[in-house]
Amino acid sequence: MKTFFRAAVAAAALATVLSPAAPARAEHVKVSYPNLNGSYIYFFTAIQKGYYKDEGFDMEVIETGGGPATAALVSGDLQFSTSGSSAISAIIKGAKLKVLLVGEDRPDWQVWSTKPEIKTFDDLKGQQIGVVSRGDTGEIGIRYYLLKHNLPSDYVAFTPMGSAIGSRMAMVKSGALPAALLHPGDVEILRNAGGLDKGKLLTDLRQEVRSTFNGLATSDDLIKNHPDEVERFVRATRKGMIFARNNREESIERYAAYMKAKPEEVGGEYDILRSLMAVNGTIAHDVQINEVTLRGAMMDMPKDKIMAPAGVFDFSFAEKVNTELAAKGWKPNP
Repeated sequence: MKTFFRAAVAAAALATVLSPAAPARAEHVKVSYPNLNGSYIYFFTAIQKGYYKDEGFDMEVIETGGGPATAALVSGDLQFSTSGSSAISAIIKGAKLKVLLVGEDRPDWQVWSTKPEIKTFDDLKGQQIGVVSRGDTGEIGIRYYLLKHNLPSDYVAFTPMGSAIGSRMAMVKSGALPAALLHPGDVEILRNAGGLDKGKLLTDLRQEVRSTFNGLATSDDLIKNHPDEVERFVRATRKGMIFARNNREESIERYAAYMKAKPEEVGGEYDILRSLMAVNGTIAHDVQINEVTLRGAMMDMPKDKIMAPAGVFDFSFAEKVNTELAAKGWKPNP
C-alpha cells in the first residue's frame, strides 16, 4: 500500500511539473495522514486527481499518528493534518488549532469478542480490548460508547496491538485478548482465516456513535494570517471528498489498489465506508456540542470550563467552498 501511495504522489508531482496551467512557483505545504486505509481515500483521491496541484500546492505528505501530527501543527512543522479527531482533545486543552473539515462522522469500528464465554459487551467488565494504539479514534469511540451507556471510564482497559495488520490479526486469532476493535475489512480477513470462529460481534460503533473521526485540522495562526491558503486547501480536499463519495467505480478501484485486492472483493467494504462519510464535510451544531461535551467529560473537565464548539470547529471555509462549488455546478470528472 505504501508503494502504491508513493507512486500516486510521484504521479501527482509529475503532473504538476508537466501541466502548462500549473503556477510557476507552487506553494510548499506539509500535510500528515495517520496510515494507509480507506478512511483517507478522499485525501489520496485529491492528490491523485490533481486537485491540490490545481490550487497551487506542492505537497509534502508525511505518514504519522494523530498525536505527533497534532503536536507538529502546534509547533508549525505541519500546515495541515487529516487527524481532525486527535486535534479536538488538544484544542480543548488549549492548543490554538481548528478542525476545518470532517471526513467521517461516525467510526468504522466494531467490538468483537475472541472467546466464546464473552457474549455481550457487559461481559467485558474489567477486561482488555485490543486497539491499534492508545488514544486513537478507536479508543475514543469506545469511550463515547461508555459515556452514552453511563458506564465508568475504567469499565474496560485498552491494549495496543500496533498498526501492522499482520500482527494485529495474529493477536486476535490467537485469542490473547478477550476482545478487539476491528474494521469490517479486518473481520473479513479473520473470518476467511478462521480467526473468528469463536468470536462474536459485541457492538457496532457505527450504529452507536456520531462524532468526528477524521478530517482536516490546521492552526489558528494559518487561518488568521493565510486565509487564502486555507480556503484553497479546503477546496481541493472537498473535491476529493465529493469524488470519493460519488464516483463508486473508480473509488473502488483505488481502494482495491490500497488493499492489494481485486475490485470485486472490496465493493461491499467501500459501500460501508461511503455510509460513514460526512455528506458536506461538516457536522451539525448539536453534534459539535455533543463532541465537545463528551471530550471534556473524558478529560474530567468541569462543565463550565468546556469551551463552545466555535472554539474547536471552523466550518466557514467548508461552507463557502460548498456554496461556490454548488453555484458552479462542479462535478468531478472520472
